[in-house]
Amino acid sequence: MKLKTLRKIGYFLGLFLISLGLTAGTVKSPSVYIPVFGFHDIIDLQDKAEIPPQRPSYNIDYTKQDLEKFLDYLVREDYWFLSSQDLFIYFIKKSKPIPPEHLGQKAIVLTFDDGYKGVHKNALPILKKLEDKYGKKGKFVLFVNPWTMGIDNNMKDLSHVSCNNLREGYKSGFYDIQSHGFSHKNLAELDGKELELELYLAKFALRKCTHDLDRNKIVAAHIAYPYGAINKRVEKLLPKYHLTGFLYDDNLVKVNRLRNKYHISRVTVNNKTSPYKLIRLAKKASTLSKNLKWKKVSY
Repeated sequence: MKLKTLRKIGYFLGLFLISLGLTAGTVKSPSVYIPVFGFHDIIDLQDKAEIPPQRPSYNIDYTKQDLEKFLDYLVREDYWFLSSQDLFIYFIKKSKPIPPEHLGQKAIVLTFDDGYKGVHKNALPILKKLEDKYGKKGKFVLFVNPWTMGIDNNMKDLSHVSCNNLREGYKSGFYDIQSHGFSHKNLAELDGKELELELYLAKFALRKCTHDLDRNKIVAAHIAYPYGAINKRVEKLLPKYHLTGFLYDDNLVKVNRLRNKYHISRVTVNNKTSPYKLIRLAKKASTLSKNLKWKKVSY
């Protein structure tokens, strides 16, 4: 074989081997998905006081009947209901390994914004019922505006949970209580002093409500932004008050790809979202194992 031909073969063989090396070096580990769902008020279609004309209908309402179908599936299939602190410790900060008892499970986060009374009246009993049925406990993350705590049904606003309601759910292990700002103002529209007051007062009020139950100061350590609004000014102040922040962008959280702990994705749930769609999305959660790999990020 001629020398020129051998050189050509060697050249192309070298290119091929280099391309293999580049390909192997750029292969990414699979995404680790944790769905985070965002609900608001929960209504009971069998209660005439909760349907028109007695109560206005809102597109962000979700029915007790559909929620029960979804929750029954999650508990029956042994999903791990994460608190906001669980998500932070095990999957964002990764300061602790996933507890052995949760290996083999899928993880999910169920959040409820605004602190509506319907969550306590209609959704909490479902968790209690399912615990009796399956012997497994679920958990809700409640993002609460303390300004409206205890408001009873009136012409201007819907009923909201009271401090005693929050304490009941927290003490029994069903509630994770977090901040939604003090009075549901758009944080991105506030000036420096007003913004800081909105964050501070919410944290102060929620911790005052649960002071004797929350020795580790986990209540109000995390926040969901009212209207999903955040900007650089808000984000700059957040580390002073909160460990993570949740917004709405209808994406599933890729915990091993998360670049900003103040931009945690949530899927919006409204009255047009069927429980079967929620189940399909929940099935996309990654099964937890010791082999899950991600780059540890320092904050």
